[in-house]
Order: sequence, then C-alpha cells, then structure tokens
Amino acid sequence: MGRVARGDDDLLLGEGAALPSELPGVPDAAWDAFARAMQTAKLSDVSEANAVGMFELTPRRLADLGVVEKLARRRRGEGNPAPVFTARFVPPMTAEHFLKDPDAQYRAFARSIADYDRRLASGEIAPPADESLGRAGQLAVLHRAGPRGLLSWDRGERFPQTTLAAERARGLF
Repeated sequence: MGRVARGDDDLLLGEGAALPSELPGVPDAAWDAFARAMQTAKLSDVSEANAVGMFELTPRRLADLGVVEKLARRRRGEGNPAPVFTARFVPPMTAEHFLKDPDAQYRAFARSIADYDRRLASGEIAPPADESLGRAGQLAVLHRAGPRGLLSWDRGERFPQTTLAAERARGLF
C-alpha cells in the first residue's frame, strides 16, 4: 500500500499525498482529514477495553469485519463491572502483527467506515435526527460507539471520547 508510515509509533499515517478516499463522493482530502482525525492512539496501543491500534478498533467490530474470531465476553475484574471482549485474530494474522502493521490497521478501519457508510445510506442504520453531525460526524460516532451508540447519541447520551470524535469529524464531508 505504501500510504501508511512504518516504524514511528507517533507518526501513524505518513506525510505527503492525501490518502485516496474509501467512500463514494468524498474527496481524497476530506477522507484524509477524517482518517487522521480518527487516529486516537499509537500503533501498538491496547486500551483497557481491548480496543487495538491507532484507530482503537474493538474486538466486536473486528469480529464484524472477519478480522478476529472466537469473540468472548469477559469480566474485567474487581471494582470494574463493565465487561471486556476478547478474540483471536484469524490466521495468518496475529495480535502481535496487527499491532505493528499500520497498513492492516488502516485497511480494517477503512472497511469498517465503508461498511457503516453503506448501512447508513441503505437505511439499515437510521441516521440521527440531529442533522448537524453530517456524514463524517455520524461515521465518527459509529466508529467510536457503533449503531447502538448512534441511537444513544440521538437521545443525548454521549460519552466524552465519542463527542470529541464527532466534533473532530463534523463538517469534513
């Protein structure tokens, strides 16, 4: 692919030409700005909730995309009742490789966003009543919180990180 930088955990997407758009009707520059806005972690990061990589893709979303299998819900431990999901990467991919491979992470992110965009366009996912988010803002909320999170957003139930992502993406396309 050659579009994504390797080896520098802080510079996640390489400099230079804009990433080619992965969405119909979205200019390359707008897609590039969106992808960069959705980078919220370092390449090798794993969050407390097991979201992985620079785009903090969750095991549940990676399972939807066929990147992982054997999704299981586990307890985090004492003092934190929220569950965490675990999964196994579909061979030949491994967690170690995924956490070092910006191209694999970018491809999974782009597939995820293209899937959400298609489902929004088809009506499978209902857009929020608040139209001020725009297409990019809706996709940012979906990326952070999934379809149920978009419904919660519409009801005013918003988490700070989801709000931040939506604000970063609002108006990009």
